[in-house]
Amino acid sequence: MKHLLKGLLISLALLPAVAFSHGAPRITVTEEITINAAPQKVWDAIKDFDKLHTWLPAIKATKATGGNEVGATRTLTTQTDSTIDETLKKFDSETMSLMYAITAMSKVGEVDDHGTMHEIPAVPVSKYKAWLSVKAVDGGAKVTWKAKFFRAYHGKGHPPAELDDKAAKNAITGIFKSGLENLKVQLEK
Repeated sequence: MKHLLKGLLISLALLPAVAFSHGAPRITVTEEITINAAPQKVWDAIKDFDKLHTWLPAIKATKATGGNEVGATRTLTTQTDSTIDETLKKFDSETMSLMYAITAMSKVGEVDDHGTMHEIPAVPVSKYKAWLSVKAVDGGAKVTWKAKFFRAYHGKGHPPAELDDKAAKNAITGIFKSGLENLKVQLEK
């Protein structure tokens, strides 16, 4: 019994080290907005995988293949001519929800991190997955846009500001807020 208790105490003492040994924590961003419009109208405005540029201000063009079928792909061109490749992972018209993941991004520059150069991607995130859904609520429809991701920096030690957790979270929060606010303006005209 003594050995079991001792082993348990040692395991508990090592738990924080194991938890942090995998690197940076996963970041979650969730933004919601209520739009004074029928849920189906809102869903119709956002559901097409090849139409993101019609309501997300940061995107000037969308080139897609596969429609709204799982496995469809799109390349987004930002207002600054960067590109982001994404794949549709889930699509459900009945529940008015979809899920997609970023598969590749162009680089917008480099940052020197103590003599080592790190590329800066179009959006400073990695392993990005996002969910977009519409639900009926009093007053119209609630749109929820949620993402889970890691920062772009995978090196050891403290990341450069351009690639840290704050930069990643701020970038996604800004994109989501501007898109949802623009969608609200478009649909409440």
